[in-house]
Amino acid sequence: MTVLNILIIDDDAGDRKLVRRFLLQMHPNAKVAEADCGKSALSQAGLPVDVILLDYLLPDGTGLDLIAQLTATWPRAVLFMTTGQGDEEIAKSVILAGASDYIPKSAITSEALQRMIANGLKVAEMRWRIQEQQNELRLFSDVLVHDMRAPLRAIKFLSDQIQEDYDNGEFDEVARQLGLMKKSVRKTSDLIERLASHINPHSNGTAEYVSVDSLFDSLRAVMAQDLAASGARIEWLSGGLSVSCFPPDIVQLLQNLIGNSIKYSGGKTPEITVTAEPAAGGVMISVADNGIGVPPEYREKIFEPFKRLQRGSDQPGTGLGLATCAKIAKRHNGAIWCDPHAEAGTTIRFLVCLGKSQAQRPA
Repeated sequence: MTVLNILIIDDDAGDRKLVRRFLLQMHPNAKVAEADCGKSALSQAGLPVDVILLDYLLPDGTGLDLIAQLTATWPRAVLFMTTGQGDEEIAKSVILAGASDYIPKSAITSEALQRMIANGLKVAEMRWRIQEQQNELRLFSDVLVHDMRAPLRAIKFLSDQIQEDYDNGEFDEVARQLGLMKKSVRKTSDLIERLASHINPHSNGTAEYVSVDSLFDSLRAVMAQDLAASGARIEWLSGGLSVSCFPPDIVQLLQNLIGNSIKYSGGKTPEITVTAEPAAGGVMISVADNGIGVPPEYREKIFEPFKRLQRGSDQPGTGLGLATCAKIAKRHNGAIWCDPHAEAGTTIRFLVCLGKSQAQRPA
C-alpha cells in the first residue's frame, strides 16, 4: 500500500489532533505533519506531501490566500479546505482558487476524509497526467519547428539540385547529391524515432521480476553492432541481483547511456563498466566510462529535453536520450543522476524501486 504524506494546517491544536486521529484510522501507515500557520507550513517545503488539509482561518491570513503558495510548493499534492462554519460562497472561492474540495469541520469523520481523499487523489493524478501530456505536445511541436526545419530544407534544396544536374546530364553529381539526400532523410528519420520513444508515455505490459544478467544479455544483443563497430570494452557486473521492472524500458535506458559513452569517448577506445548494486528500496545500476566527462554546471541540465554539451555539439543527436532515461527512471519510482564524484569520464547512476524484493539475490 502506498504511504500517504499528509500535512494538516490549522491553528487549533484540538482540531489537528482530531483530524490526525481520523486520518490514521483510515491510513494507519500515513506520515502526518502539522503546522499552526501558513509560515510554519511553508517552512516544511522540503517534505514530501501528497495531501494538504488547510483551515480557512489562520493567524497569519486566510487559507484562501495561502492556496497559491502551497500548490506552487507541492504541485502534485491534493488540497482540501476546512472551516468551522459552512458557507457556499467560501466553498466556491476555494475551489476556484485551486482546492480540490471543501468540508465543514462539523462534517469531518474518518469515512468522509477517506472518501474525499480517495476522490481527490484520483482527480489530482488525472490532472497531472493531462498536464504532462500537454507538456509533451508542446515539446513535440517545438522539435518539429526547431530540429526538423533544417533537414527538410536540405532535402528540398538537394532535390532541386538533383533535378538540375539530371537535366544537364551530370550523373556523377546526381549520385553525390543523392548520397547527401539520404543522410538528410536518415537524420529526419532518427529524429522521428527519438520523438516517438520520448513522447510515448509508457510501454505496454506489466512489471516483471527478472535477473539483471538477463537485462544485460538483452542489451548485448540489441547493441551488438554498435559495440563491434566502436571496439568498446565493457565490463558487466550484475552482482547476481534480480529486480522488478519493465525490462524493455530498462534495456532502452541502458542502451541510451552506453550509446552516449561510445559517442562521447573523445576519440579513445570506449571503456565502460556497467554495475548493479543493492540500494535502499531497490537496485542501483551505474554506467561508468572513460569519455570526455560532464562539467559540473551541466550535470543536472543534461536530463532535460534538448540539453546537450556544447563541446559535444558536433555529435549527432537530439538531446532527448537522457530526458527519456529520466522518464523511465521516474516510471520505476527511481531517479537518475550524474555522479559528481567521478574522477574521470562520466558515471551515471539510476535507481529502480518498483515493487517489493527488488534486490534479492536468486537462490
